[in-house]
This record gives sequence, C-alpha cells and structure tokens, in this order.
Amino acid sequence: MKTTLDLPADVAQTLRLESVRRGGRKAGSLTSLVADAVRRTYGTAATGKTRVDLTPGRVVIRAGADAPKLTPALLKGVLHD
Repeated sequence: MKTTLDLPADVAQTLRLESVRRGGRKAGSLTSLVADAVRRTYGTAATGKTRVDLTPGRVVIRAGADAPKLTPALLKGVLHD
C-alpha cells in the first residue's frame, strides 16, 4: 500500500541515520525501516508463509504468532460447552 507520511524532523533524521547504519538505501530503505518499527511496536510478525494451506482434500489454517496456545484441557472445555 502506498501512503504519504509527514514525519517530524527528529524522526526523519533518526530514519536517515538508521538507513546509513544499515548500509544505505538498498539495505535500509525508508519503507523497510518504517515497516520494521511498526512490527516491533505493534507486535506483528513478518512472515513469508501463507496462513492457509489448500492441500487437495483439506484446508489447514495456521494460527497467528499472537494466538493463544491450545491445550487439551482448553479444547475439552470448549467442546463441552
């Protein structure tokens, strides 16, 4: 998604310095720096894998990284309801 950001001067300077630290625009583009900061702040993971596997005959939906862990006791309680 393309968008326009109006960044305060201090934030823009911090991003420029981080870009240089990472090796310039190719290694540390503004897009990747902002995406990394948002992921770190809001806890989303960068994944290359799809969450849905459409194997013929079945559909598997993988849980997100922040999903609660399912235990046998939790499943038993849910199925009992």
